[in-house]
Amino acid sequence: MLNSFIFIVLPYTALALIIFVTPYRFFSNRLTWSAYSTQFLERKTLFWGINPWHYGIIPVLAAHVLGVVAPGPMKALLGNQNNLIVIESFGFALGLFAVFGCLVLLLRRVNTPILKRVTFASDWVVLYLLLAQALTGVYVASFMRWGSQWYLYTAVPYLWSLLTFNPQIEYMVDFPLVFKLHAAGAFLIVALLPFTKLVHLLYVPFDFLKDPPILYRWRSR
Repeated sequence: MLNSFIFIVLPYTALALIIFVTPYRFFSNRLTWSAYSTQFLERKTLFWGINPWHYGIIPVLAAHVLGVVAPGPMKALLGNQNNLIVIESFGFALGLFAVFGCLVLLLRRVNTPILKRVTFASDWVVLYLLLAQALTGVYVASFMRWGSQWYLYTAVPYLWSLLTFNPQIEYMVDFPLVFKLHAAGAFLIVALLPFTKLVHLLYVPFDFLKDPPILYRWRSR
């Protein structure tokens, strides 16, 4: 029952919400689409949180996606032991970097009273989910070694089976609970995207390249 819920119900629920709720929110209320620019309220701690988080999580996410869209080249690359060790080491370091950044962002919200006025329940939920996801990812990298390789032979075929609407959860049922929690966390984050400020990551603002630069001038007497 638990396996069916995590690997069938959650992913298809998340997919349905992304497909139907995201366009509705985009066209009905664009003002809530992007995250607030809290740099105006506090920026010293933000620097030490947002940069490690983005520089840590984006390459890790890119590696996950690359394994799905190009499994053949990734298998060839990781078939070399030296490449595998280097990639695993970088991945682990980036995961720790992301955990550090997420912790700083969470503590920033907790310790800055002015930010609490623009922080909603959904923000706390997303922050805790992202932190849990990063922590379980680091745990998997530490105690389930060579994940970048076995991921290609387990999670990738499972994800492709989802896309063909023929979920083959037998690829996933024998994994430890922590890995299943990591997968469930990923599906939950995707499901919550349309309802939170995190939805801005789905929008690629190419139009800003055509806009003229904005000039800021100090107002003086």
